[in-house]
Amino acid sequence: MDGSRIGSGWGVVVASALLAVGMVVAVFVGGQALRDVKPGRTITVKGFSERPIVSDHAVWSGNLVARSSTLAEGYDKLAGDLARVRRYLAETGIPDEQVSVSPVSIGVRFRQTDNGMWTGEVDGYDLNQTVTVSSADVRAVERVAREITALIREGVEVNSWSPSYYYTRLDDLKIEMLGEAAADARRRAEEIAAKSGSGVGELINASQGVFQITPAFSTEISAGGMYDTSSIDKTIRAVVTIGFGVD
Repeated sequence: MDGSRIGSGWGVVVASALLAVGMVVAVFVGGQALRDVKPGRTITVKGFSERPIVSDHAVWSGNLVARSSTLAEGYDKLAGDLARVRRYLAETGIPDEQVSVSPVSIGVRFRQTDNGMWTGEVDGYDLNQTVTVSSADVRAVERVAREITALIREGVEVNSWSPSYYYTRLDDLKIEMLGEAAADARRRAEEIAAKSGSGVGELINASQGVFQITPAFSTEISAGGMYDTSSIDKTIRAVVTIGFGVD
C-alpha cells in the first residue's frame, strides 16, 4: 500500500475530527452567551385618544365687483352693492360688528384695437371690495356662503369664497386628550406585559405625536399633523409614545 496515500487519509480524518470538536465548543459557548443575556427591562407602546368636535367659529369672505366707465359711477355702484350686502347679512343673523370691509381696489381697463393691440385709452374701471364675516354663529356663516350669490339677480356682482371653520378651545382639549392617550398607552402596556407574566412599572420616557384634526369620518393623516378648516364637524386624534419599566 502507498504510504503517502495512507498519510493523506489520516490527515483528512484528523482535520474532520478537529472541525467537529470546534463546532461542539462553538455551540456550547454560544449557548452560554445566550443564557447570560438578560431580557430588556422596558416596554414601549403608543397610546391614542380620539374625539368628535364641532367648529365654534367661522370666517367667510366675499368679493364685490363694480364695473363702470367712470370712477364716480363705479364708487356709487360699489357703495350701493355693499349696503345691500350688509342688509342681507343682518337678515341672515350676522350683526354689523362681525363684518369687516377692505379698502377699495381699482383696476383700469384699456381699449383694444380691432386687431387686438392694446392702446393707452381708458375703456373703464373695475372696482373691488372684500367683505369678511367672523362669527361664532357657524350655521349662519355657512348659510351666507351658500346663498349670498342669489344677490346677483339684483345686480350685485359678488363672488363667494368657501368659509373656514375653527374650534377655539383646542388648547384645553389637547391637554385632556394627551392624558387620555397616556392612560391608553399604560393599558396597552399592561395587556402586553401580562401575557408574558410581567408587570408594568414606572414611566421611563414619553414623546408626544402630532395632532390630526380631520373632517368627521376621514382616515387621512399627515406626518406633520393636520388642521382641517373646510368642515364644521371634525375629528381630533392624539397619539403619545411611552416607555415603561417592566417588573
